[in-house]
Amino acid sequence: MKKLIWGIVPFVMFAFVACGGDEDVNLPSNDDVEQPDDPNGGEDDGNEGDDPEPGPMPTPEAKKFYKGTTMSFANYLIDFGLTYREDGQVKNPYESIKDHGANIVRLQLDRQPFSEINGVTIDWQQWDRVLEDAKCAKAEGLDIMLTLKPDYDKYTATGATHNNIPEDWKSLDEVSLGGELYLWVLGTLEALHAEGIDPVIVAVGNEVNIGFLLNGSHDGARTARLLNYGHNAVRDYARKYSLNVLSALHIANPSKIGYVDTYAYNGCTNYDVIALSWYPGSNIGHSMGSYQNFKVLGEAMESKYGKKIMILETAHSFTTGTVAGKWMGDWCDNSYNYPDWNDATNAVNYTPAKQRAWLRALAEDVKAGGGIGVITWGTESLPDLLEGKAQGHGLGLYTYPSAWGYGSTWENNSYWDFTNNNNLHEGIDWMRDVR
Repeated sequence: MKKLIWGIVPFVMFAFVACGGDEDVNLPSNDDVEQPDDPNGGEDDGNEGDDPEPGPMPTPEAKKFYKGTTMSFANYLIDFGLTYREDGQVKNPYESIKDHGANIVRLQLDRQPFSEINGVTIDWQQWDRVLEDAKCAKAEGLDIMLTLKPDYDKYTATGATHNNIPEDWKSLDEVSLGGELYLWVLGTLEALHAEGIDPVIVAVGNEVNIGFLLNGSHDGARTARLLNYGHNAVRDYARKYSLNVLSALHIANPSKIGYVDTYAYNGCTNYDVIALSWYPGSNIGHSMGSYQNFKVLGEAMESKYGKKIMILETAHSFTTGTVAGKWMGDWCDNSYNYPDWNDATNAVNYTPAKQRAWLRALAEDVKAGGGIGVITWGTESLPDLLEGKAQGHGLGLYTYPSAWGYGSTWENNSYWDFTNNNNLHEGIDWMRDVR
């Protein structure tokens, strides 16, 4: 899912680290990793050498049903001075999610940083921050699902375009581009391994049905060929270190599951999991397409392709969170509210108990179809509000670079209640409810 946060106010960040991993670590250069052959059968680049490591490929499998949330924003927001609480007491949010049934967190690492905006560095998707977050998760015994995003999103005053090819890769032919992608994926995973971090699920690309390393229009055959380089890098990483790593293909909207067919037709099958974004309701409008439910969808994907499904992004709003008639806890209009964008007046549908029940039912549906997990998006979000102050007395924080305002667009879906001093609410306990 692409989420917009808009900003116009300058701010200097607080120097505060929630837990470990604050040392500087540099990613390896591409010169440190051997160039791959073309996985699609083309000519290689002339470099010779051994495989990353000889030996059998581990058979990847899900060791459990994964239940969790993104945590990319948590330490970033803490550094701005925001506070997570449970039962009135300040508490490490990683500890809270573990105590309430989570066994995995999702993090995202981007190759290209966001632009600094009004003096604020938006770094939640950059190496130092992601490493810090991963170490926080590991300290609580939580597994890590990692999205590696080589392309980037452009934000302007009028909209956003997603999954664009980085400027320094634009002049490359397809095989050279694939080689650079392979090197970046493998080099990043090896750098994390050197820090004691090994994700159990890796997705190369974010919502790749809307595009991947776009340099013009979306070409499904080209996307399939490029994804092969990334998926092969994940395989080589797992082989080299004898790790159980699931490789995921991330598709937005179950009704767009046909992209799995498109990519398979063009040779992209070297992955294990079809990871789905699922945002029903009137404002984003995802649907099941021809499938009755996730049980049916999961069984169909396993029968046809031998792939397990999981929900990688979803949310249910715990409050209308209205301020001056808008769905928000701060200055920023929210990106998503469910059950229905136009139902803000019907507060009975937006409660922590409703959130808990809906997410539990979704997880049970996914499990029934042989799926391997549900991870929610943005459920660690907090609004840009100083505690004890009315709207208009915030910090000027940004989580995405844009030009229309500042704050959070997802706090109405959070597990922490901004209407109750950022205390944890019962919506999170769907993870306790699902075995």
